[in-house]
Amino acid sequence: MGDRVAYFLHLEKTLMYGRSDDFKELLSNDFVEFGTSGRIYNKEMQLDSVDTKGLTACPFIIKNFSVQQLAPHIVHITYQTEVIDNGSQSNRSSIWKYEHEKWRLYFHQGTPTVSF
Repeated sequence: MGDRVAYFLHLEKTLMYGRSDDFKELLSNDFVEFGTSGRIYNKEMQLDSVDTKGLTACPFIIKNFSVQQLAPHIVHITYQTEVIDNGSQSNRSSIWKYEHEKWRLYFHQGTPTVSF
């Protein structure tokens, strides 16, 4: 299971760099996000918010990363993040689906929290 956790942590971190090519490849066409802002995003909206360059460093500290298999082609991931620049914290939840021969992010939710 350790390799599986490392694999999905890598996928989640890849998206945290905000590179458009990664978003195109890893987001499901049916992707939906309930953001920490309270707004709802789809794949097209996310692609509009990123660029080809992305960030040079991951902006988050990640804690309590967990992967749960829900079905043969579906995993649920939960973790907590802290923004390095300002210390804001969130609980995170992602659902990844194996589709078209690749794991793709189907759903993500970020919920602000005051403390872990």
